[in-house]
Amino acid sequence: MPSRPRVVGLRPNTQRTGFPFPNPVAIPRAIPARSASDLSTPPLTPDDGNDSDFGSLGSRPSLEFASKYKSQVKDALDFLMNLFPHQGVQALPYSKKVSISAPTMGAAFDGVVLELPGKPKTLYVDGKSAESVSLRESIVALLDLADESLGCSALVIVLERASPNLGAILHSLMYVGGTVVTKPVFQVDPAFVLVGLEI
Repeated sequence: MPSRPRVVGLRPNTQRTGFPFPNPVAIPRAIPARSASDLSTPPLTPDDGNDSDFGSLGSRPSLEFASKYKSQVKDALDFLMNLFPHQGVQALPYSKKVSISAPTMGAAFDGVVLELPGKPKTLYVDGKSAESVSLRESIVALLDLADESLGCSALVIVLERASPNLGAILHSLMYVGGTVVTKPVFQVDPAFVLVGLEI
C-alpha cells in the first residue's frame, strides 16, 4: 500500500478556536482589473438607443432637456445670487427652481426650493406679485403647494424694501401668520425683507 504524503509544519491548534484546524493565514491577492468600457456603471434599464430617453444611465439627455435644465439652473442661480449675494453659489447645489401659477392665485410666483443639510426644506418665492393678487388666497395656495407637492416645512416670501406697498403687504402677511425672518440661513441682500410662514 502506498504511503500517504505527510504535511510538515501544520499542527492542529485547538487552544484558540477549539477546532483541530491550522490557524488561518491571510494571503494577499491582486485586485481584479476592470474591463475597458465607456460606461463606469452599467445602465439600470436597457438602452434602446433613443437619445431623447433619459431613463437609463447609458443614454444622453436630449438637447431640449439639456437646454431646459441649463436654463433652470441659471434661473435658480440668478434668484439665489440676488437674494444671497455672498453665498448664492454655495446654495445652488441644494436648490431647485420653481415657477408657480394657478388660476386661483391670479399671478405667477418664481422661486426656489432650498434643502440645506440639517435645515428644514423651504420654498422661497419672489413676492413682487404680492401687490397684484388676493394675498390670503395666494398664501393658502402657496402653503398647500409647498406642503403637499414640494414637501417643504416652511415658506419664505421675499419682498423688496423699496416697494411702496411694503407696509400693507407686511401687515397682510403677518395677519395670516407670517413673521419677519431675523436669522436667515445666509446673509440676505439688504434690499430685501424675508417673511416666513411655517407649514
